[in-house]
Amino acid sequence: MFLLREATAEEAPDMADRGSPGLSFGEIAVRYDRFRPRVPTAALDWLLPDGCETVVDLADGTGAVTRSLEGRVRQVVAVEPDPQMRETLARNCPHALLIPGTAEQIPLPDGRADALLISMAWQWLDPRRAVPEIARVLRGGGTFGVLWNHRDLSVPWVAQLDRFTRALRVREGGQEATAQAPSHNVQDPQPGSLFSPLVELRLTWPMTATAEEIVGLLSTDASAIALPVETQQAVDA
Repeated sequence: MFLLREATAEEAPDMADRGSPGLSFGEIAVRYDRFRPRVPTAALDWLLPDGCETVVDLADGTGAVTRSLEGRVRQVVAVEPDPQMRETLARNCPHALLIPGTAEQIPLPDGRADALLISMAWQWLDPRRAVPEIARVLRGGGTFGVLWNHRDLSVPWVAQLDRFTRALRVREGGQEATAQAPSHNVQDPQPGSLFSPLVELRLTWPMTATAEEIVGLLSTDASAIALPVETQQAVDA
């Protein structure tokens, strides 16, 4: 599911006190970089506005979106809070401007970006503080896009694998796995007065993977990372 919003020319209020809740994936940066899928080109074709020159890739991890943006626009600014993720990101995307920061405190001047994208990280942000900060960084008429890149549970074997994996994590990890299970009720960004109404596009795209790669991809889920190392290994096996 891919979400798009178009910013208005209104200015966001100053946010003096910012912070970002979330889960650090830095400890699995190498695995995350190896197994997480890229973003399909059709999504970026739809999200990026005409004449787009500067894109901010917010909370971009190891650079899956940034790599797809390089060569498409004049400048890509990658904002990532985790130092281990940034280290991998710097190797993957040497031409991007890489800076530490969070969605609640983006170290960029007002109106810097034509588009700002967030892929698979919206659930870790504080919308009350992040949305005004995103609006501040965007130029008037710029695009704010939230991307979700999920396994397609309408495919029977994929749905069966998903159910099996979730049940296995709960069985092996107990309450710890249950507490870190991903929510299916993450709210979409609310338009409010800073953005025009939300527009949504859903795409289906294929990815070829070996059994090893599927296990590796599943091991990068938030509920898998929360498990102790020994339990992770048992689940993978």
